[in-house]
Amino acid sequence: MEPASLSRLGVWKGGDWQSANDDMVARALSSGYAGLDAELPGGGWPVGGMSEILLPGSSHPEWSLVAGALARVLLERGVQQHAVLVAPPFQAFVPFAEVVGVDARQLCCVHPERSSLEMMKKKGPQFADASSVWVSEQALRCRDVCAVLVWLPHAQSQALRRLQLLAAQQRQLLWVFRPEQARLQSSPAPLRLWVSAQEKTLQVQVIKRRGPPLVAPVELPLLHGRLMAELAAQVQRKERAHADATAMLSALRQPKKEASHALDGMAFASRR
Repeated sequence: MEPASLSRLGVWKGGDWQSANDDMVARALSSGYAGLDAELPGGGWPVGGMSEILLPGSSHPEWSLVAGALARVLLERGVQQHAVLVAPPFQAFVPFAEVVGVDARQLCCVHPERSSLEMMKKKGPQFADASSVWVSEQALRCRDVCAVLVWLPHAQSQALRRLQLLAAQQRQLLWVFRPEQARLQSSPAPLRLWVSAQEKTLQVQVIKRRGPPLVAPVELPLLHGRLMAELAAQVQRKERAHADATAMLSALRQPKKEASHALDGMAFASRR
């Protein structure tokens, strides 16, 4: 078929980066990282599509990666809107959330029951995520929810397709976190990122996006910028507090020393 005919039919071609950007720019949310936004169609996370983030087993850098965008959408939507965290492997770090601008009262953590061991033995470990998928589907349909974050270590491709379709229908933000081994499997997600944590940076490899493939990874700071600023401010406050305490102790010691000399003089005078 001729390219002109494909264009009239609205068929998107894999190498057409500009077309991908034009189509998604109104449905993207900035990640808060200029370097990453430059490589994402539309300039940010897709609103109305699944963002699949593949993580190393040794660390959990996902919160730092998505917190900026999450804070922005919660602020824009208002206090009545919530973000649902489904089966997170860690408790939401409230001080960190507040530093990056997330109101902890807008976070809803859900830990669904895992399928029984008998069911897992019969049908495989992927069925352990069935409850998490169901909770995520209900959250995506909820009018009081503006973002869903779900951890699915053993998800089936059929379940992922349902989540992707529902996110598109409801025009919702959806982040799905899976182990890095899943990068070898096919996925319905329009955006797939493979994240690895270095000593001070995150290496983000865009392994799937609408547009040409990205050869080199994107390097991001390991901690969110606002968190780094807050940590630096905390260090400065501690240093100032230590200096103030040292000065106060020095001032307190001085009067005691003079009082001691005065008492010695009085004792000497009485002996005379």
